[in-house]
Amino acid sequence: MSDIASLWWLWIVLAVVVLAALIAWALIARRKRLETARKEAAALRTRAQQSEGVAAGAEERAAQLQAQAREAQQKADELYAQAEEATRQAREQRDRVTGTFVDADEVDPDAKKKRR
Repeated sequence: MSDIASLWWLWIVLAVVVLAALIAWALIARRKRLETARKEAAALRTRAQQSEGVAAGAEERAAQLQAQAREAQQKADELYAQAEEATRQAREQRDRVTGTFVDADEVDPDAKKKRR
């Protein structure tokens, strides 16, 4: 029986060694995955830092364009108001001219004959 008991102990020790090897392999594989992920994250952070200047420049350019657009809109609003005022004055002038023609027709004896 001692041979059978020794054989069982051998199998138990062998199982423990295999189990320990599997655990060690899993831990090493996990550490490699984590290290790979850390390197990838560092590379992404480096790329993001390098692109940060480009993004800041684009934001600054956008802010400048928005300011120019606001100025252009203000100028356009002023020009529109001037155009509206000029249109109002032109209509008043046209009304006066038309009124003068009507007055002239009322005074002109020949114009009265044409209406009849």
